[in-house]
Amino acid sequence: MKRRQPTSPAQALLAALIGAFFFFLLVSIPARTLAQQPLPPELRVEAVRGAGWNDTTPPTDGWTRVTLPDSWAERWPGFDGVAWYRLSWDQPAQTDETGLLLHYLNMAGEVSLNGTPISRDQNLVEPLTRAWNMPRYWLLAPPLLKPGATNMLMVRVSGLSAYQAGLGPVSLGRPTAVQATYEQERFVRRDLQVLGLAVSAAVSAFFAALWLLRRRETAYGWFALMSVLWLLFGYNQIATSPWPFASNHGWQALNTSLLLAFGVSYIVFALRFCASRMPRLEAAALVVALAGVLDLWLASGLDLPVHRAIWTLVGGLTVIAVNSASIVHALRHRASPMRSLAPFMAVSAATAMHDLLVFTQVIHSNIYYTTMSSYVLLLGMALTQAGRFVSSLKRIENFNTELIEEVNAAKAELAATLAQQHALELAHARIGERVNLASDLHDGLGGMLVGSIATLERRPEELSAPALLAMLKSLRDDLRLIIEATGQHDGARAFGELLAPLRHRTSQLLDANGIDCRWQVSNIETLELPPSQSLDLLRFLQEALTNALKHSAGRRVDVAVTRTGAELQLSVRDDGRGFVVDGADKGAGAGLRSLRARARRLGAQLRLQSRPGETRLTLQVPLAAEAG
Repeated sequence: MKRRQPTSPAQALLAALIGAFFFFLLVSIPARTLAQQPLPPELRVEAVRGAGWNDTTPPTDGWTRVTLPDSWAERWPGFDGVAWYRLSWDQPAQTDETGLLLHYLNMAGEVSLNGTPISRDQNLVEPLTRAWNMPRYWLLAPPLLKPGATNMLMVRVSGLSAYQAGLGPVSLGRPTAVQATYEQERFVRRDLQVLGLAVSAAVSAFFAALWLLRRRETAYGWFALMSVLWLLFGYNQIATSPWPFASNHGWQALNTSLLLAFGVSYIVFALRFCASRMPRLEAAALVVALAGVLDLWLASGLDLPVHRAIWTLVGGLTVIAVNSASIVHALRHRASPMRSLAPFMAVSAATAMHDLLVFTQVIHSNIYYTTMSSYVLLLGMALTQAGRFVSSLKRIENFNTELIEEVNAAKAELAATLAQQHALELAHARIGERVNLASDLHDGLGGMLVGSIATLERRPEELSAPALLAMLKSLRDDLRLIIEATGQHDGARAFGELLAPLRHRTSQLLDANGIDCRWQVSNIETLELPPSQSLDLLRFLQEALTNALKHSAGRRVDVAVTRTGAELQLSVRDDGRGFVVDGADKGAGAGLRSLRARARRLGAQLRLQSRPGETRLTLQVPLAAEAG
């Protein structure tokens, strides 16, 4: 059956465009809301470096005019510590309330208005509170706010130059408009980040469970690992403490290490999703990632920011490279499963490029979109999986038709095979019946004829008409036994009743040839056997006695028929000249072959022992439970 693509490229592109549209709609709302609000009072912003980490009072001189957002690394390279920002504006006299929004400060800070503290983070020295991605909103009113006068907002920022320390935009104006901006800003910086991480956690659990149930789907396992690593890396967006580290340097080393590990897992996932392996590329990526992790953890605190910047670029470029290569592969190979993910990877590549530009401060912002846009790639995987599920349902719907066709073909083939086998079995059965009939004639009528001929040759003058008649009746009885057994009549017959005529005939025959025949029969009075089994037992005895008559040259034959539990034992012993058993096995005549064939049909064990002066044949026959 023709293989169906899980998700068509057109469907994937449409879903990616819809996801991207809603994503950029959400992240652009704060800017549009801020642009639509009334113009705020003019802010005058100044900044100055503090004296040390424990600085509690701003300096009186050294203030410099700055614009927001401000990253002090450009003005004070390598400066780690406290910076003071002084924001002043003239509040209109007729205004009772004003909304104040501080979009972000990096890394931790304390805020006061007109000398009154209104906000303070928990740790203003290492380990610094990680409040860099947290907007703050206040509703300012008298007496804290001074209408008709100059108001001053003092912001104390504790930060590390390497991590874009500084102060973000400040919005001041009508409370409803500023609060709406705050809510959208918080939605983008906090709520949407949490949502992306929650979706990553759920998808990780889902694909991990899917991989555990279907281990051969290794792409699912790598996607689950990739999602877990991205979840841990993205937690940086909402973390408020560098725990368990004593400083933010350790936290940043861990975060960058997670990005490198994610890059490796992303490479392997993309390859496995295309059912491909590139051992050298995978090994090289792993070696680079391990080298980066080792370099990060061995670097000193002062050198770590430089190493972190290098390896963050490596990790980010790896993600962009994987996305780009996957898109190119999808365009070149129409049957590639990557075609369903390529549009989503394009969105991921665009956000990754944006975040690298933000990280390198080419774009002056501190909003990172990759974590928020991760749901777009997850949407692609979900659609791909849904497409495979729908394809499986369609295959199941068509399964009955295919199954009926295959069953009919198998039935026709089986009927032809059975007809051929039946013909072979019939031919085999006919041959078997002929062989059995020949064996019965040889062991039965043949033995009787041999004995009769021997009697006539010894004493032809003493053979009277009654004796000849008795001889012919014996042959008739033997022929009747063959016919009954060949007919496979149902119903068991008493074995003792069938044995008596044979015992009488063979005893007379052996006596007539000067051989003393003695019988010992025990525990067969109630034994009833099927005709075919009875015939095989009688023919065994008859052939054994005929062989003794023809070949032994002995003077005495002992016959024992004994039933012991679930076993019947037949034994024929003569005192003749004997023979070599091994030689008899190699050049066995029709008589010995017939004895062995009957033993096999009966499922019995045949033992042959011979030496000069004694030859013994023993047949041990297991009896069925229904035997009388």
